[in-house]
Amino acid sequence: MLMCDKCKEKIHMKFKFAKDHEVISIQQVRLHYEEIDFSNLSCRNHTRQSCVMFCKSCDCLVCPLCISETHNGHGLVPTREGYEINIDKLKTNKKNISTNIEELKKRKAELKYVDKAEQFKFKNTMKKIEFQRNVLKKDVDKHIDKLKSEIMKRWRALHQSIKKEESEVTLLIGSMESKNSKVDEIIQSEIAERVFVDGFGLDNVMDETVMSSCTMFDSIPTFLPGKITAFNLGSLQNVSTKGEIKSIKQFDTKISDVCVMTACSEDVLWISDLYILQKVKIEGRNLKIVNQKDIEIHDMACTQSKDLLLVAKESSVVKQINNQTGEMTDSKYEVEDLELSAIHVNPDGKVTVGAFSGELSFPAVGRRVMIVMDRSGKHETTYEYDRKGNPIFTWIINITRTKNGNIYVVDMLSKDGEGRLVILSEDGDVLNTFSGLSEINIKEMSDSESKSDSDSESESDLESESDSDSFKPVCVTTTPSDNILFYQTVTMAFYFF
Repeated sequence: MLMCDKCKEKIHMKFKFAKDHEVISIQQVRLHYEEIDFSNLSCRNHTRQSCVMFCKSCDCLVCPLCISETHNGHGLVPTREGYEINIDKLKTNKKNISTNIEELKKRKAELKYVDKAEQFKFKNTMKKIEFQRNVLKKDVDKHIDKLKSEIMKRWRALHQSIKKEESEVTLLIGSMESKNSKVDEIIQSEIAERVFVDGFGLDNVMDETVMSSCTMFDSIPTFLPGKITAFNLGSLQNVSTKGEIKSIKQFDTKISDVCVMTACSEDVLWISDLYILQKVKIEGRNLKIVNQKDIEIHDMACTQSKDLLLVAKESSVVKQINNQTGEMTDSKYEVEDLELSAIHVNPDGKVTVGAFSGELSFPAVGRRVMIVMDRSGKHETTYEYDRKGNPIFTWIINITRTKNGNIYVVDMLSKDGEGRLVILSEDGDVLNTFSGLSEINIKEMSDSESKSDSDSESESDLESESDSDSFKPVCVTTTPSDNILFYQTVTMAFYFF
């Protein structure tokens, strides 16, 4: 037990058996050991000998025979010192093992994220294949109907032409048969006058020739089936969309955990663990503390004049720290009867804050609002309800905006940090929400898309596995190229929009 000098002299001495206790100075704790028995350490090479020294050169215990035979002149130290050397090595190994465990945990988290990302790609690709199948089926049906319509028209025209000529041939046959009958009558009559008179009139008819070949018609075309290839059906390609993120510099901080950070210039940062606020300047590979304040905050942001605006806990007024003097004062940005929770400064100087009323509870009780103020602190726009009159937010913890006016809000949904990203238009419409890869909305797919039972079963299995994973977003920011960078703590992964 630990005690001060007064307790040692006035209280500890009153304990029963206190005279049997050993009391040492706190500075000598590391040097003090419980009685460790080194007398029973048998030599591995000489079983009847006990080890009496430790050889630093060979990193082993030695007995008198070992010293005389092999280790004479080596770096020999007392067994206790050798014990401490090995304890230090074990502690170093323990530290390395702990580091390896942390690295493996990170690797496991990365694998989990990769699995989830690939699961999303798998589901999305399956939907695209199904969508392509439906599109191709419609195109094939449309093309087949066109071919059938075309050949039907040609058949009707051909059929009419054939029937017309067939009718003409039938009439000609009738006429010929009639003349044939008349000729037959003349022959059967055996009357000379009919043979010479009537037969002469038929001679000219007999001289008429009839075309024996049929008229050439436009025949029905033959259908030549085409081949379905990957070119017109689609194929699977490995398309690389993953960019490489490299760490270019690392800095050690005096605070234990950097939870909030903002940059007022390329070499000046404000950092906080939510309880201690520091202004640090980058000097080479070190961080020099320029200013430090003990204040509990939720969020902070820099203005164009490099002053710091910060949201203090249980405050309805945004605090301001002057860049030149370091003095902290109340700013002109205020939300009456509300408590601030987040802040963002737009490039045009407008300030957007998140605020709430009442106690923080899940589900939310009380108002949960986002307010946009101009440079003078005048409230311009308040976002609180969607178009159906339902509250949009639960607890706003981070905000950013893009050049087109869209607002990205990290909204915490539960006390354990579960949350989502809410994307609003400048008019207040909820454009989308993002709660992790497993729940992203795929708007390109048709609602009427059909799936087989096996596909549905496998999809539900994937969903149940994904839904069990928590999603805990913490911050969102806009890059200089107006893209969105979004971070969540469960998989320690960045999302890039």
